[in-house]
Amino acid sequence: MTNKNIEEYVKDLIQKYDYYDPVKDRIEALRIANIKNKNILDIGAGKGYLAILAAKNFNCNVTTIDISKEKIKIAKENAKKEGVLDKIKFKLNNALNISFKDNSFDAVISFNALHHNKNDYEKIIMEMIRVAKNNIAVTELNGLGVKAFDEYIHPESNHKDMAIDLSELEGVLNKYCKVKRFDRKLMTTFICEKDKKNK
Repeated sequence: MTNKNIEEYVKDLIQKYDYYDPVKDRIEALRIANIKNKNILDIGAGKGYLAILAAKNFNCNVTTIDISKEKIKIAKENAKKEGVLDKIKFKLNNALNISFKDNSFDAVISFNALHHNKNDYEKIIMEMIRVAKNNIAVTELNGLGVKAFDEYIHPESNHKDMAIDLSELEGVLNKYCKVKRFDRKLMTTFICEKDKKNK
């Protein structure tokens, strides 16, 4: 994908959504994760987009966590607008120490959240595995995604410095799970099945 292709792709998304909201990327990550009709945990509420799509398009009961009260408030408002407030629980919670018991959720999903804790992401993965019955799904920006975010989507941020090396991430996940990797335009999704020793 050339720089021109990235710019056109992002401009199309911005034009379509009036804000860069990669709905298609979230839906694809959820589809790959095979989470239909499940009880799931979403790491990093953000604006609530992933939780809303999981509830609305995949009939999931979702618990979404974030360390920001403001993000939780925004996510709740968006879920109310979308008519799925009754299917989503919002919790102020730190992903480094998730306040749920072992095996509490059918699946646990992190969509572009790990890079916000780049130095501690392995601890978050271990927590995700702990509270998941079977599967976890992790999506992070690839090299083109980092470039697109820094140059076109969020030029005020520095995703290059926050970005997680995807080969390193895959290696960490392989220590705990059986991993399948799905590379997409701007992001890579890892679907991880818990090893029996971690169940």
